[in-house]
Amino acid sequence: MTGAGWTTFGSRGSGVNQFYIPTRLFVDPAGKIYVADRNNDRIVRVNDMTGAGWTTLGSRGSGANQFNGPIGIFVDTAGRIYVTEGGNNRIVRMNDMTGAGWTALGTRGSGANQFNLPRSVFVDSAGKIYVTDARNSRIVRMNDMTGAGWTTLGSRGTGIGQFSEDGMDGIFVSRAGQIFVADSSRIVRINDMTGAGWTTFGTSGSQKGQFIGVGGIFVR
Repeated sequence: MTGAGWTTFGSRGSGVNQFYIPTRLFVDPAGKIYVADRNNDRIVRVNDMTGAGWTTLGSRGSGANQFNGPIGIFVDTAGRIYVTEGGNNRIVRMNDMTGAGWTALGTRGSGANQFNLPRSVFVDSAGKIYVTDARNSRIVRMNDMTGAGWTTLGSRGTGIGQFSEDGMDGIFVSRAGQIFVADSSRIVRINDMTGAGWTTFGTSGSQKGQFIGVGGIFVR
């Protein structure tokens, strides 16, 4: 947090080593970096911060190997890639950067197997998938990409069991199973999908203990 080792990579554009509103990144155990390149409607993988091994997947659309505003990205222990799409209101999973095994789940709405601006995705050690469903002001958990075990928590507001509309973004599940959510000007921690142990930290502002528009969240 001193800023030592500051390194940057990228410029604005749609070519090699370029991004247009990159929104989320993930680093796998081998150190490869995955980026959701939102306005280029693609995901990018590089070997390191030099840009070596630059690989992209995606074009604008709603079919296989296509995205409409990819926002969140996560790579599970098997190397499968999960992406949330705000424009298509779905999550997709693929085996690798070739797009093989492309599987999609979701349509626009507020019911089961539906999203309204899904933003971040996290997959726990048991393979359960967690998504922040921003405009539905809720988090969603499912057992797998079939949508089995669909469970939600949240409604619009600032109280217990509530999240802001549009403001909620990042999600992280610890090894102990606690769920952390970036929710506008605060972070929320709960023990599980029942909402037990609801704890918040942060208010709106730029001083100690304050945030403005919290995006991603990571717990070591």
